[in-house]
Amino acid sequence: MSVSGLSARLEMISPSVRGVLLVVIASAFFATMHNTIRHVTHVEGIHPFEVAFFRNFLGLLVFIPIFIRMGFTVLRTSKIHWHVGRAFLNSASMLSWFTALSLMPVADATAISLIGPVFVALLAMFFLKELVGPLRWLGIALAVIGGLIVVRPGFTEVSSGVWLVLFSAVAVSNSKIIAKMLTRTEGAATIVAYLTLLMTPITLIPALFVWQTPTIEQLGWMALIGICGTTGHLLFVHAYKLADISLVEPAMFTRMIWAAIIGYVVFLEFPEFWTWIGAGVIVVGTTLLARRESHFEPPVVTTVSSTVSPNCGD
Repeated sequence: MSVSGLSARLEMISPSVRGVLLVVIASAFFATMHNTIRHVTHVEGIHPFEVAFFRNFLGLLVFIPIFIRMGFTVLRTSKIHWHVGRAFLNSASMLSWFTALSLMPVADATAISLIGPVFVALLAMFFLKELVGPLRWLGIALAVIGGLIVVRPGFTEVSSGVWLVLFSAVAVSNSKIIAKMLTRTEGAATIVAYLTLLMTPITLIPALFVWQTPTIEQLGWMALIGICGTTGHLLFVHAYKLADISLVEPAMFTRMIWAAIIGYVVFLEFPEFWTWIGAGVIVVGTTLLARRESHFEPPVVTTVSSTVSPNCGD
């Protein structure tokens, strides 16, 4: 079938269904990226800090042609301190997330990271003075309960990887709040440009302390990380343009499924029964949060989605 024929068939599918399908495909790319990170750090022996640097450096190389086309006007801002602060938060989130992936199975880390929207909701209440309704509180409560089911404190040891995932989620949630504040005065291109330009030198500093020159094969693995991450982000952004966040949010659970499948094939790691149950409860809770947002908040999803990571410090 020709490309034009395939495009015509896709156009026949409703935008909402296409949005959900794009989230499922994007989730596969992110699961591939996360398992590749685990391989590079856990098997190849490259430190997570160095992998994070190359993730940002390769992303910067992809962005340079776009930056040249847009010109320096894209860097005009009166909020430089907010851009710098957000870049540090995203960098801290990425360093923590990559380190966590080197310490624990990807599916387990993914399950815990699903609780991220709860931190965003709580921070939005405090900093943005957003209204707190019964539906939002129910969603938060369910997501927290789901997180406790996954971690099961008191029944199993809470590992350092778990704490790193939670820290990563908190850091990136703060970054999302700043992004939402910046969209009031800044264009999406400016927000993305500063984040891309600043995260590379920020993550280079810790990487220098653990640096080891990668082989050609290891560079190939890290290039795959960059390709999967960039493709996943683009698919997520397009999905949010096609469908309401309340509709695509449940499809986020496929991140867990993809991570489990790839993790089992590559590392023979498969999540426990309670991890699946907890992840499912978290998704129900975050879906309720998403439904509340789509009914009561202004339609800013597309702008914010293009400037933040959908999953921790990707």
